[in-house]
Amino acid sequence: MTVIKGVAARVPEALQAAGADEVPPAGALTAAVRRAVLDEFRTRAQFAGRLAEIDALLWSRAGDSRETVEGAMRAHLRELRLLRVTEPEESDRFVVTEGEGDAFELLSPAYVDELTGKVILAGQLRRIARPADVKAGKEA
Repeated sequence: MTVIKGVAARVPEALQAAGADEVPPAGALTAAVRRAVLDEFRTRAQFAGRLAEIDALLWSRAGDSRETVEGAMRAHLRELRLLRVTEPEESDRFVVTEGEGDAFELLSPAYVDELTGKVILAGQLRRIARPADVKAGKEA
């Protein structure tokens, strides 16, 4: 709310500098700016969520063109400041869907909005048995 009030406080001056004939009252201006900002965040959240779903679907598909599509999606995600998380260690961003064992297999990545830090789309993990080499403390 503080940011919105600060922006709203500067708008009348900007309108006058631009040559606007009438400047709306401060209360109405604050309400309009607040509504516009909230609408923009809501629109971004919807768009980012949908884009994350599309990328998750493409990510899970195998095929010759996967690298091309994935490269394009990576660029779009970077531009939108969306982070694709593929490391199961960040477990608060994933849902474990099935399986047994003490290790995890990535079924689909999680997506995080870098601007807000919020999870847009939770990833999915499957529990699996840890390979014998890792259990014994040996890594291949």
